[in-house]
Parts: sequence; C-alpha cells; structure tokens
Amino acid sequence: MELRYNLKQSDWLSSYSDKIMHFKFSPNILNRLGEELIPNPDQGIIELVKNSYDADATQCTVELINTDTTGGSILISDNGIGMDLAAISEGWFVLGRSKKAAREPTALGRLPVGDKGLGRLAALRQGSKVQLKTRPKNEPAVEYSLTINWQDFEQASVVEDISFDVQKDMANLPQGTEILIENLNIKFGRREVKRLARELLFLADPFDSDIAFRPRLIAPEFADLEKQVNESYFDDAEYHLKSSVNGDGIVESSVFDWKGELLFQAKHSDISQEPYKTAPAEFELWVFLLNPQSFSTKTASFGQVRKWLSEVGNIHLYHRGLRVKPYGDQGDDWLNLNYARARNPEVRPSTSTVIGRIIVNDPNDLLNQKTDRLGFIENEAFLELKRFAIDVLNWMAKERLKQTENRRQIVKQESSRDVISAKRNIESVIEKAVPQQSRDTVRKVIQQYEEVKERETKALREDLQLYRSLATAGTTAAVFAHESGKPVTLIEKVAKRIEKKGQELPGEIYFKSFAKPVEILYKVSKSLLSFSRFPLHLLKREKRKTGRVEVYRVIDDILELFAPFLQDSKIEVVKSSINNQYFILGSTALLEAIITNLLTNTINAFNVEGTRTEGRQVMIVTEIIETYLQIKILDNGLGIRDINLNNIWLPGQTTKPEGTGLGLTIVKDSVTDLGGKVQAIAQGELGGAEFIIKLPLVGG
Repeated sequence: MELRYNLKQSDWLSSYSDKIMHFKFSPNILNRLGEELIPNPDQGIIELVKNSYDADATQCTVELINTDTTGGSILISDNGIGMDLAAISEGWFVLGRSKKAAREPTALGRLPVGDKGLGRLAALRQGSKVQLKTRPKNEPAVEYSLTINWQDFEQASVVEDISFDVQKDMANLPQGTEILIENLNIKFGRREVKRLARELLFLADPFDSDIAFRPRLIAPEFADLEKQVNESYFDDAEYHLKSSVNGDGIVESSVFDWKGELLFQAKHSDISQEPYKTAPAEFELWVFLLNPQSFSTKTASFGQVRKWLSEVGNIHLYHRGLRVKPYGDQGDDWLNLNYARARNPEVRPSTSTVIGRIIVNDPNDLLNQKTDRLGFIENEAFLELKRFAIDVLNWMAKERLKQTENRRQIVKQESSRDVISAKRNIESVIEKAVPQQSRDTVRKVIQQYEEVKERETKALREDLQLYRSLATAGTTAAVFAHESGKPVTLIEKVAKRIEKKGQELPGEIYFKSFAKPVEILYKVSKSLLSFSRFPLHLLKREKRKTGRVEVYRVIDDILELFAPFLQDSKIEVVKSSINNQYFILGSTALLEAIITNLLTNTINAFNVEGTRTEGRQVMIVTEIIETYLQIKILDNGLGIRDINLNNIWLPGQTTKPEGTGLGLTIVKDSVTDLGGKVQAIAQGELGGAEFIIKLPLVGG
C-alpha cells in the first residue's frame, strides 16, 4: 500500500510533496505472525512437511537431533522439486500469499495445501538459527543455500533492514530441500515425540496404499506406532460403511457386514431431502463391536483390536491428500458420535469403536483452514460436509435399529410359539408317563407354577415400564445437558470480558462493584458444566458390562463429579477407607447408580426446612466384613422422617413435594442385582440418615 502526500501550505513543506511511503514492520511482528498463531511446536513442523508435499516430494524425513533438552536441532529433508532463486525470493520469503490461490495442480496432480507461510515461520523460529539448502529440479547439480540468524532481527528497527545472502554452489546430489533448525528453544520429551510421530503418520492416509507421500520421523516412537497402525484389522469390523457425495450434492451409501455382504443400501432421498452444498467427498467407516463374543469367529482377538483402535480410532478428515487437525484427534468428537451413542447405545458407534476417513479433494477451494491451521472455518461448505457425514451415520443407525427390532419381534413370536408348544409337550408327557390317579395332582402343581411365573412376569413388566420411564428421563437429561454446554461457554466468555474490561477501570471500582458478581458467574458456569457432564458420564455403554469393578475408583469418580454440588451446598465429605484395592462382581453402572442416588438423597436432605446450614457433613465408610465389602453413607441432617422405613424402597414413595420416589428403589434393585443387601437407619451415627450396603467381594 502507498501513501502519497501533497502538502502545499508552506514552502518548508514543499520538498516533501509527492514523497512515496510504505508500511514497515517491526521485528516483533514475526512473533505474532509465527509462533503466537501456531499452538503446538509439532504443528509448525507439520506445515514444513506440507510444503514438501506441495513440492511433489514422495519422501520427507524429520530428524530430531539432541532434542531431549533445549539447544537441539531439527532437520527436515525431502526429494521434492526444490527451489530456484525466484522460488526462494517470491515464494519461500513471502508471507501472507496463499499457494492455493492459483489452484494449479502440481506435476503429480496434487492440489497445493500449503498455508500462507505462517506455520513455516513458526517452525523456523523454534531455533535461533536456520540453514536452508535446496536443489531445484530445473537446475541439475546446483544447490542454493542461505542462513537465517534470528538474533540479527533483535538489533534491527524494521524487518526490511535484514537482508540475506543466497549462495550458489555445485552439488552432485539429487533434487530436494533440507531445512536445519538449530539451537532450539524447546525440547521434545517422550510425550511430544509420540504426538509428533502420530501427526506425521496420519498426515497422509496410512491406510491408503496408493498414496505416494509417506513422511517419516527418525525415532523409535514412530517405528513402534507405525508397526501398530500397519497391523490393520479392517476385516474384523462388524460393519463397513461406504458413502460418497458428488459435485451435485447427491449421496450414495452402502453398508456391508464383516463377510463383505451387502446389508443396506440408500439413494439420496433416503438420507436427505436436499442436495449438499459442499465439495465432493468420500466417507468410509469401519465399525467394531468391542466384546469378546463378536470376535469368537474372527482371526483377531478382542484385546488386539481394542489396543489398535485406541491408537488409530476415530473419524479422520483428509483434504487434498493430507489430514486436517483436529478432526479425528484422540478425544475429538467433531461428528458427535459419543453424544449420539449416549442417546441410543444399542446401534450407535463411539469414537473408540470406529476407524473412518472423509476424503475431500476440493478443487474449487470451498473449504478454508483457519489461520492457526487447526480446523476449517465453519462456512456453508464445511457445515454441509458435516451434515452429509452425520446424516449418513443417522441413516446407518436407523437401518441397524430396524434390523434389531426385526430380530426382537422374531424372538417374541418364537417365544410365544415355544410356550404353546411346551404346554402341549407337558400334556403329552402327562398322558403317556403319569399314572391316571396322579395326573390331576401333577396338572395342579404345574398350574400353580404357571401362576407364580405369571406374577413374576407381571412384576417384571412393571419394572420394565419403570426403567423405561427412567431411561427416557435420563436420555432427555443427556440431551439438555449436552446443549447446556453452549450457554455455559457463553457465560464464561461474558465473565472474562467483564473481568478484562473491568480491570481497566481506574482505582478500586472493579474490585468494589464487579469482582464479586464475576466470581459468581464463574462459579455458576462451573456448576452448570458439571451438570452437563453428569448424564453423559452415567450413560456410557461400557459401564453396563459385567466384570470386576474396582469400588474405590467408582466412588472417587462419582465424588469428583459431585464436587461442585457438594461445595455449593457447603457439605464436607469425609472418607474412611481401606488402603487395599477391592473388587465386586457386577457392572460399574450398578455401583454408580447406588452411590449417585444416595449422594443425591443426602444433598436433598440438607435442603429440608429446619436442617443445619453450617457444619454439614457426609461420611463414606468402607470396610471388610468377612467376605463382604460394607459401604456406609451417612450424614448429619435431620434423618428419615414422616415415612415408614419399610416403605422408603417402594417406587413413588417420597417425602419431598417434587420428588420422584425412584432413587431408593433403584438403590435396592441395584444392590440386589449385585448379590448384596441394603439397610437404612432413620437416625444413624451422625444423627442423620445412614445407609449400609453389603456387597460380596471377588478376588483382586
């Protein structure tokens, strides 16, 4: 940009008329344009590797040299087309110009993925010195080299004051580029190296054998991870989804079983009523059922596949041949798989039970990455791409649910026929094998047995209705809890904004008028966030699996979730437990149901009118009584009043006006299912209610 001054008001200013001026940049801008926009050191290295991809490299190596302490070096080398003087001057040294603007494919047909130079700058500034060596394809046996000393910029007034001397030498070496970053100001520990190894391994789709770009890290961590990824258990997936959206936004989808046979197929109208306004994409997903039974007829073991998925699982997004962070990172749920699974666990996968990829070439630049290179800007094209993937997942879940319901109906019909057939067989046996004088007695005994079974079945039907109601309440709470995360985030942002602006006020104005309300906002948002985590935590499917349950770990997890609520109610929790680990046989879900409902009961007990407001206390005592683990939960509230102790376990019985009367029913049923016993004391050792649970132990 040029600024032209034309000052004619006095003679002494006339000499400055028509003087051309330019923007100049302080060396500090290099910090802001570089490392401050790239959150992790490995992300800058990844951007240099992407530059190698744009240079048509088929090989790219990252070598860490003495990086376990500060002062080490990083060497990135490739066999790409290299750079001549023009490419160095007008490309490598130019910041802010996107390579994607030209949209011209490379000689290998790759569409450029390089950024505007900010990631490259961030990587280069990780050390105090950079050496570049590059051998252009169009100038055989020629090597250009230059050195950057970042300390030179500390003495300069503006960036433009520093110039570079590019050396031209003869070199009998193949084409390519080497970048050596020396005297690093960071170090790479085992965790950082493993993270970089994962980023490099997944940068180019490791499961596509046709991709001609394989970046490598010279480190044992990379070799170990590469070996694990390459084990590849795709043939053991229960379901294999293949879907695509074309340039007109029209979708096709198919789902196959583990034998490769077609299960479901869809045309566009089965998935969406409208075309998708996004770039053409392919979506492929492998779904695993992680239980030992589903692997009984397969080549791999349950443990092998679970370990493999822990490293490679989730749905990754590949744009123009390279992966885009954070989509598919460990812990990232960009397609809401885990949320959907909480609502319908029977037919929904989670991020830990799938491996998938969405591949987008995007020749028309519909998708644009954010400045920090972490994810895409959420424009229409990206939101439509997400909608396509989520709609396809919803369609697959719907088809699987239909399949499950059909099986259920068949079982019901077969069960009814089996009962009728069994009755006929019994009557036939009586006629043939029972003496005449004893037949009426036998028939009467059988009829009594049927009446008892009918009463049991009726009770089970009532229990089923009760727990369906609870399931509805739980899943509804999960939906609202998930959505509540958005306003909670907004509350925190507002609080931070008020705090920041308020602290700019003169004197003690902020601390006198705003500090306390802001503190309350933070506290409220923290409580709401805890509430939003609660239902999703309790509804995780894996918690319903039967096995050995570590009691103390479950109790500690529940107390951590309850911490904000207990703190708000000014309730102190005192734990008295044995140091050793003890296990029960059952499921985490059952034990959580017991502890959660009893703690909820305790918090409600302190909300009763007339109860103490100070010194509130809850004790959780665990001890071994012969072959049982005894858990006592007691408080110093008013105790159990206005209801017979024998009735507190009945569904619907409650002394609270807005209570459901289901909490203690669930406690009793859950304890019974675990083979234990539960007892209530109206006024226990602390003066309030006391509950004693005894559960049979299993070996640790």
